[in-house]
Amino acid sequence: MNKSINKLIAIWCCFSLLQCTGQVKHKMQYFTIEKYKDWEIDTDWISSEDDKSLKKDRERVRISSDNRDIQVERTSIINPYKRIYVYDKKTRILRVFVMECYQFSIGIQKKYDEKGILLYEIDNDKPYKFSLQQLIEKVKKEYDIDLEDRRQNAVVDRWLEGDAQKPYYEVYMQSKKNPNYETDCIVIDGTTGETLFKTILSRYDEHSLPPFDQYLKVLKNKVTEDNSYYKSYKGKDYTKKEWKAFEEEWYKNTDD
Repeated sequence: MNKSINKLIAIWCCFSLLQCTGQVKHKMQYFTIEKYKDWEIDTDWISSEDDKSLKKDRERVRISSDNRDIQVERTSIINPYKRIYVYDKKTRILRVFVMECYQFSIGIQKKYDEKGILLYEIDNDKPYKFSLQQLIEKVKKEYDIDLEDRRQNAVVDRWLEGDAQKPYYEVYMQSKKNPNYETDCIVIDGTTGETLFKTILSRYDEHSLPPFDQYLKVLKNKVTEDNSYYKSYKGKDYTKKEWKAFEEEWYKNTDD
């Protein structure tokens, strides 16, 4: 009898814990200006009643509103991350949360209904098998630049290209050789982490193509070159691509 009672108590405790967990998971979040009562006006920006810029130590916040929403943007003067919260102006309930890094969305984006219950989530990192953190580590190791430190004058972009939605990163870094005149740029495969292309942009070259466009141009020229006449051998014409395949097969048969 006592064992049965103890078992029921244990089960009841488990359900209670699960219920509490569910309540925490769906706990409504509200906007309150009181949270920023000890912040001061950031005089680097013009503030108004509907668009305030505040600061506290290294943290910065912009609070803007219109007829429907209140938007809060939390940033830092040290790192490139931005947290964006969108609240319903009437109820003050959180409706949208998204995080950004260098102006592109990262992490889990959340959308809530008018009662503050989670509607859906979007994983902005899912298409990038080579993660942002791996990119940060790669650039730090290969170029001695910390992409999480805004003071190092670097910029990152990422996107999904074309119908195939192939992921890419583009990194811009202040040149260490000519910091006042040049920017080092790399294009990285968002799946493998391979550096696909490197180039240098000059501040004074107004007609220079963006790094990714330069990369596509190089690829196009390579395809043209690979499929153009390269040489003849024993009465047969070969393209560069065909000749390379022929050589590889010939060496393979020779080794055998």
